[in-house]
Amino acid sequence: MKTGSWLPALLALSATAAPAAPPAEWVGQAPLPGLVIVHQLAGDGSLIVERVPPGETVERWTRMVTNQRFAGQLAGGTLDQWVINYLDGMGRDCPGYRVSPRTRLQIEGRPAVEFRIDCPRNPATGLPETFFMRAIGSGDTLHLAHVAFRSVPNAADAAWARQHLSTVTLCNRGIASPICRAGPERVDR
Repeated sequence: MKTGSWLPALLALSATAAPAAPPAEWVGQAPLPGLVIVHQLAGDGSLIVERVPPGETVERWTRMVTNQRFAGQLAGGTLDQWVINYLDGMGRDCPGYRVSPRTRLQIEGRPAVEFRIDCPRNPATGLPETFFMRAIGSGDTLHLAHVAFRSVPNAADAAWARQHLSTVTLCNRGIASPICRAGPERVDR
C-alpha cells in the first residue's frame, strides 16, 4: 500500500481510469490547516486523499488524515459486516492491537461507526500506530475518514483527532452545510 502504513489494503485504485463525473456523495470535513496533501488518487468511483504535516511524506509521517471512498465495497453486505472483516484483518496485520468500543451513529440518515485502534508495534516500521476512524455506509459505497498517529497520542492529540472526526459528514449537492458547500474534493492524479 502506498501509504507505507499497516492499514489493510482495501482496494487497488486505477491511476489510468478516465476522469469521472463528480460523485453524488462525498465526505466533507472541516479545513485542516497545517496539513498538506501528499497522496491522492481517484478512479472507478473510488478515492483516497492523504494529508500530513509539511515536510513529511506518505512513507515518513507522524500524523496523517485520510479520506477514502470505496464504491461497491458494501455490495451484498453491511457496514457492521465490513467492520468485523476489517478488525479480523487487523489481527493479522498488527498482533496485539486494541480497539475501543464502537460508537454507532447516523450521519445524514446513513449508518456510521467510530472507533479507535491502537497497534503497539507496526511490524513494517517497528513503531506504534494509533488511528481514530469514522466509517459511513451509503448503499454499496463505504466512506472512511481517519486520523492516524505514528505514536501513542497524548490527550491533546486524541482530542484533536476526535474533534476533527466530529466534523466529518456525508455530503451531497442538496446539503447546505458550510462543509458540504465546498463540493467534493478535487483530485489531481
